[in-house]
Amino acid sequence: MDSVEEKSVMHARAYQVEMFELSLKQNIIVAMDTGSGKTHVAVLRIQAELNKDSDKIAWFLAPTLALCEQQYRVLKSQLGAPQIKLLSGADNVDTWSDNRIWNDYLRDVRVVVSPYQILLDAITHAFVHIGRLGLIVFDEAHNCVGKHPGSKIMERYRVQKCNGLACPAILGLTASPIMRSNLDGIEKIEQTLDAVCKSPTLHREELVAAVKRPTLSCVTVPERGSHPFIDSMANLAAAFRSLNIYEDPYILHLQNSRTTKSAYKLKRALEKRETPALKQIQSLYRKGAEMHQQLGLWGSEYFIYRAITHFIESNDQDLTWFETQAAVEKQYIITILQKIRVKIPRPFKDTDRLDLSEKFIALVKELDSAPDNTRCIIFVIETATVAVLAQMLSATASVSCRFQVGTMIGTSNFAARKRELGDLNQTKGNSDLEDFRTGKLNLLIATSIAEEGIDVPACNLVICFNPPSNVKSFIQRRGRARMENSKIILLVDESNDQHDTWMALEDMMKKRYEDDMRVAHELAALEELDTIPEIAPLRITSTGAQLDFDQAKSHLEHFCQKLTYRQHVDHRPFYIAEEIDGFADGIPRIKATVHLPSSLPQAVRRVQGLRQWYSEKNAFKDAAFQAFKAVYEAGLVNDNLMPLIDDILEGIESRSPVMQVNALWNPWQRVAQQWQESNDCVQRELVLKDGNRVMAKFEASLPCGFPRLSPFTIFWDATNTWTVETSEQSGHIKAGALGGDQSAALIDLAYGHRWPVEDSAHILHLQSTENIAFRQYIGNRALEHGVPDPRFLIRGTNWKPHIFLELLPSKPPKEMVKSIEKEARDEPEDVPWLGLKGWPRRQDLLHPVIDSPVPDGRYPCALPLSQCTLDTIDHTKSYFGAIIPSIVHILEIHLTAEELCRAVLGGIEFSDISLVVTAISSRAAKESTDYERLEFLGDSVLKTLASLSVMIQYPNYPEGYLSAMKDRIVSNSRLCRASVDVGLDRFILTKAFTGVKWRPIYIKDILSRDKNLLAGRELSTKTLADVVESLIGAAYIDGGIPKVLACLRLFIPEVEWHDFEDAHVILASRKDAMAQLTSAHEPVEKLIGHTFENKAILMESLTHSSWGLGTSDACMERLEFLGDSILDSIVVAALWPHEPNLTNNEMHLLKTACVNADLLGFLVMEWFSTQDVTEISPVDRTTIITQKEVPLWKYMRHMSSQVARSQQKAEERHGQEREGILFLMAHGTEYPWAQLAHMDIPKFFSDMFESLIGAVWVDSGSMDKCQEIVERVGILPYLRRILSDHVKVAHPKNKLSELVGKEDKRVKYETEVCIEAGIKDLRCRVFVAEQFIVEVGGGVNPVEIVTRAADEAYHLLLDRASNLDDEMTG
Repeated sequence: MDSVEEKSVMHARAYQVEMFELSLKQNIIVAMDTGSGKTHVAVLRIQAELNKDSDKIAWFLAPTLALCEQQYRVLKSQLGAPQIKLLSGADNVDTWSDNRIWNDYLRDVRVVVSPYQILLDAITHAFVHIGRLGLIVFDEAHNCVGKHPGSKIMERYRVQKCNGLACPAILGLTASPIMRSNLDGIEKIEQTLDAVCKSPTLHREELVAAVKRPTLSCVTVPERGSHPFIDSMANLAAAFRSLNIYEDPYILHLQNSRTTKSAYKLKRALEKRETPALKQIQSLYRKGAEMHQQLGLWGSEYFIYRAITHFIESNDQDLTWFETQAAVEKQYIITILQKIRVKIPRPFKDTDRLDLSEKFIALVKELDSAPDNTRCIIFVIETATVAVLAQMLSATASVSCRFQVGTMIGTSNFAARKRELGDLNQTKGNSDLEDFRTGKLNLLIATSIAEEGIDVPACNLVICFNPPSNVKSFIQRRGRARMENSKIILLVDESNDQHDTWMALEDMMKKRYEDDMRVAHELAALEELDTIPEIAPLRITSTGAQLDFDQAKSHLEHFCQKLTYRQHVDHRPFYIAEEIDGFADGIPRIKATVHLPSSLPQAVRRVQGLRQWYSEKNAFKDAAFQAFKAVYEAGLVNDNLMPLIDDILEGIESRSPVMQVNALWNPWQRVAQQWQESNDCVQRELVLKDGNRVMAKFEASLPCGFPRLSPFTIFWDATNTWTVETSEQSGHIKAGALGGDQSAALIDLAYGHRWPVEDSAHILHLQSTENIAFRQYIGNRALEHGVPDPRFLIRGTNWKPHIFLELLPSKPPKEMVKSIEKEARDEPEDVPWLGLKGWPRRQDLLHPVIDSPVPDGRYPCALPLSQCTLDTIDHTKSYFGAIIPSIVHILEIHLTAEELCRAVLGGIEFSDISLVVTAISSRAAKESTDYERLEFLGDSVLKTLASLSVMIQYPNYPEGYLSAMKDRIVSNSRLCRASVDVGLDRFILTKAFTGVKWRPIYIKDILSRDKNLLAGRELSTKTLADVVESLIGAAYIDGGIPKVLACLRLFIPEVEWHDFEDAHVILASRKDAMAQLTSAHEPVEKLIGHTFENKAILMESLTHSSWGLGTSDACMERLEFLGDSILDSIVVAALWPHEPNLTNNEMHLLKTACVNADLLGFLVMEWFSTQDVTEISPVDRTTIITQKEVPLWKYMRHMSSQVARSQQKAEERHGQEREGILFLMAHGTEYPWAQLAHMDIPKFFSDMFESLIGAVWVDSGSMDKCQEIVERVGILPYLRRILSDHVKVAHPKNKLSELVGKEDKRVKYETEVCIEAGIKDLRCRVFVAEQFIVEVGGGVNPVEIVTRAADEAYHLLLDRASNLDDEMTG
């Protein structure tokens, strides 16, 4: 249990009760010293709120996560049963995009503790309404000034209050109600929080007695003459001065980009002589100078040495494998640092007084003189000082023998923060603070992060290594020392005279603050000139969400970050400021334009602010506000003003693995009822055939539609298979005209020896031209002598049928017969016996016989002739009786399919009922066909039509939104719901027919059965979804796209579906017309074999999203989204008709092999046009014309130097490795997964090809045209080669897992970066069942190295197994 939770319940002091009672009467800000128990006042007030008959929430706000966690522990320990929650960024609150999530989270919650920003965001997006809160507690309330989130929350509060609506009570907590020296700050905070600042008056003396205010003392630090900088600092300064800014990678990157955006940045960087690399080196120098001043020569020398060596070492461990701009800049800095001569600091124990600053010496003196029970916090300004000071104190013998040193710096997002030059602190979070609390550490060096609110009750000494920056800071630091007889020590310069009295110190704090404010005023002078008008917020009436001028910039950034990630594409908004001169006051105004990603619709890509401003900051806010409004109007954020992608993803329904659904529909209930009510019957002929020989023929009748059954196979035994056929034409006959039902007689012939058969009307009426009476022909002829007629069955004493094989003169020897029944074992041996073959025990004759005994020349069984009788009806009638269970089952599933077509699929009008039977048959049903192939086909058709649908319905959506919308439509959860909604679940076949429990289906039994006894069943939700896709596939085969659309409109009616022709017309009409290509792009049409009607569509397909800041050209992303599904459908169409039919799994593997990005990228690099190149002969000046190959990818338009570098590197690798890959593609027996992965081709190569397919379809509307392109690029030829030569296409990882899985073993991959001679090498080790198999190096990325390692491990294990087999056989 948490240590705080273990505390006993707090008991209120009188002054705390005084404050609590005041808080019940009005909104107040409790102003009491740190350590006086302000939190307990809040506990009392929250308890009072919880006691109300209300479900409103008390929301406790704190400025930092550490403080939130602390207050949460306190409240949880004090409030008892009411549900209390801590809400922080770690909960991924920024992804909670609708009210359902918030309502679910807050259900039955009475108290929430969170940082300020989380509540502000929730209120802004109308997820939490002010009226839902009963109380808001503002901890460290002095922060709620200006644009602080607390102030913004109170703006919403005031709107609620002005409208006469219920508002929460307000309770503020602070130890320092003024942050600045201006006493008007108290009044300002009171106005902001709609509260009155209160301190105890009735019980003031008790407060004074309770608060153990520390003794203040100032230690004067004597001045020392200036010391020269160390050599390292001088070398660093010289290196910085010698730098040529035009060699800086940032400047080179901007120069090469040649975009409006980069030109703007380049101008700013050169004017200010400011680049990321220069800023880091300047920062290092500044920090080194600070160390020199604060800690002395050794501290400065140690800092510079450790900063440089840590930075270089961190680069060696960097696992970034793409050469990003940041990596290039980091390497540039390292190159500079490696040229600087840096002196290794000598051991600290060897230092003398001259190596240390007077301030450090004074600090050590104070620590040495502190009592033994001292627990001290030292406050410094710089985070770098924290690390160096901790090192120096830990190395000081007199300190380290008494103190265990820890550190604390800001923790917000620190772990994820980019490590920069000069960062020496390890990421510890709050671990040292917790150790300080528990006593493991007794000296904590901290920045200002430890000032506010952190509860450290056992601290008794605070040392301010640097003076507090303002009054608030002093009060907060003083409050950390709460033990009795505590001290706060300020180390001040010798010239400082602020140590006489507290008033003198307070005056100094005010003066210091005013100096700070003077600088801030100078920096903000232009901003203050702006008179910001009352700009109405963007308010959404339906939800209450609103966005104001100040919030727009961060919200616009968040919206852009939610767009689809693309390699080498910066999705952040980019602002350009324009200075406008000519004003009377001589001060130029600024108007800003914000540019959004090119994947967005043209209307919102470039948005200008409405006003001209003095400050750039406000101009950018104005542009962001207008842009966000435009984004909302374009439908790209929801009514909660959150990115729409969250709504779309939230719309993907969840599903459990199984669900309770309706019982399987039973057709015999209706058939039995119709036998009783109808006088009309439908009749078909059933024929049992052995090859072309007719064995038996019967007329079968039903009082309803009689489906024509496709011929099906009867597996009589291991060697005999027969066929059952139905007549093509059905006849109609009156029930009264039917002959006698022979079903019971036939069933009795085959099964009467096993279970009783009644002479009652069967559900399937069977009759023949012969008279087959019930039980008149079974064993009614005795056998006395002579060879029995083989056309009739032999019956033993138990009436079990046997097939005659041979008449024997006597009992056969034991070795000649497999079994003799018990009743015959004592019969005489010297009488005639019969060699017989037993009647099959199976009642399921629809599946092949498994594990049948191999004939060995023995008789299966034998009986004495005296115990045998002979049937007097041809044995084929018994055979037909034996197959009746199988016939009834096949008829049952066809009747089920017909009922499905009638009751659910009526609008689709399937012409081939066998397709529907296949579509509803799961693999578990073990029918002759199952739905898996149809499901694979239906999945492809569904995704193509869904892609077209969302493109048409959402013309403004970027590719990421379209993909999410399509995924929502085709998700298994949505298809599962569709299956249940339309009642498809009643018709899905999942149980295998075994015949074991089959019994005759008598009409009288069905009619007497309670119709309501049918129980539900559990079905896999994946199966429910799969059957929808399989029916789509069946509809496609049965009637093409028209029937597919009918199917889709039934199952997913909320989507507006379009056929290919309509979709083409709509999408093509939305494109701006362009009649002529640029000459540079004309070869593309010839290369792909299609001349575009609208050239703009082709140009869009060739335009990378980095192309042209602010241009009107659309990028390829939407077309690539469409092309992806069209490519899939083309490959599926090529796989479907292959003979023999491919399984679902085989088609999936083959499709993956044909459409993966690595193969597409490689084929795009192989696809080129030719260009005439002319040269003049130096000999005779004749013109020489040569052909130059221009690959397709070079026609892609972009404006990114990173794209260009990636293309160049890909081209180099392609030149080195293409021959090997081409050989494997032409002759290899395995798909070259590892070799293609090692090419490391950027994904935009394959994206370009898919966008080109999408463009051809939008321009032509022809799948055939698209197929020609897939043929030309080489996908379909390679697919044909894979099929004809049986190339193995399984991925190496899958092959390896399957190989070792046979022995129930598992594979583990370990990757690491090895550095030898300064060269990085990405390596992968493979283990099987913890045993090392192989190690592979030279990886280009983690995915590739694992693929290659799996490939090598697979072949190595195969070779080992082969060698072992050779040894065994040899």
